[in-house]
Amino acid sequence: MESSVEDSSTFYWNSLLLLSGRLLNRTLDWYNGLFSLTPRDKAKLYRNISQRCLRRGSPEEALRYLKEWARHEKNDPEPLYQMGIALANLGDYQRAVTVFDKVLKLRPNHFMASYRKGAVLLKMKQYKLALPVLEAVVAEKPEDARAYYLLGLAYDGDEQLEKGIEAMQKAVDLDPEEIKYHQHLGFMNVRKDDHKTAAEHFTKVMELERSQDSDEE
Repeated sequence: MESSVEDSSTFYWNSLLLLSGRLLNRTLDWYNGLFSLTPRDKAKLYRNISQRCLRRGSPEEALRYLKEWARHEKNDPEPLYQMGIALANLGDYQRAVTVFDKVLKLRPNHFMASYRKGAVLLKMKQYKLALPVLEAVVAEKPEDARAYYLLGLAYDGDEQLEKGIEAMQKAVDLDPEEIKYHQHLGFMNVRKDDHKTAAEHFTKVMELERSQDSDEE
């Protein structure tokens, strides 16, 4: 019993040090050796500090700890997923896509990995590659307005204007209070030469903006 309490105290003490930022990366090995942490405990420590770095807006620093977390839990897709987010935040889009693919290999039904992969492919203007990813995302969660929004952008980028308008209209139907959906739908209808529908959406944009301004006053 005493040994169990001692091990638990050791783990939480190390977690506290990591979370408070007082334990530098280069001294972690010394602490691990001193307290004989299990691989599971090490994974938790790296997870804690990586999440702290991400919350602090330091994705580059977080990557070092995420790699260690992934190394200690090779079958867990979560550290890889977090790595993909960090890489995307750093603008390293190709590596982010590669990491999201690794996540999906471990867990093919990881919705957010597919969603973020599609979003990153859009940023890379890889519309043809983004389309099947986002079509699968929409099929899995047909009630997700954000997914239809991204799908609409992908169709539009691939010069499939009618399908883009259809997907963007679905996003509006699911979330009629989101300004950017109406904005994009307005511009897409301008290109379609449907100026009446475009004007309706631009009018809705102004109404929503005025409503938001009133709420902030």
